[in-house]
Amino acid sequence: MSERLLDTTTTATSFDPAAATAPLPERARIVVIGAGVVGASVAYHLARLGERDVLLLERDRIASGSSWHAAGLVVKARATHALTELASYGIELYAGLEAETGVDVGLKRPGSLTLARTPGRWDELRYGAAVARHHGIPAH
Repeated sequence: MSERLLDTTTTATSFDPAAATAPLPERARIVVIGAGVVGASVAYHLARLGERDVLLLERDRIASGSSWHAAGLVVKARATHALTELASYGIELYAGLEAETGVDVGLKRPGSLTLARTPGRWDELRYGAAVARHHGIPAH
């Protein structure tokens, strides 16, 4: 299934063939526009909270906007405690999606490397590494 998520022809019919012929509902309590990383996340979380009248609309194929390049930005450690907690939540969510939905999202966690060219950036990276270690994330 992970190759489907990398396929530029992925659409709703990739997951539900009936989507090709099923008419759009005449109404929905909640309509989310855009099935990129943000729109899909909003619809997913609404459904997880029990909302059953959610319509997710996409003008083209899944992740046809800027979401395709966001995959390389999936890291736990961020510049602040709040952003690190949010990023960690997202990664753990992605890691459990296949077990929950049967869809292999192809998540790989090889780690990351960030370089500093200036002393100021080096200070930022050292602070970020301290934040990461505070949250139990290995950082060197």
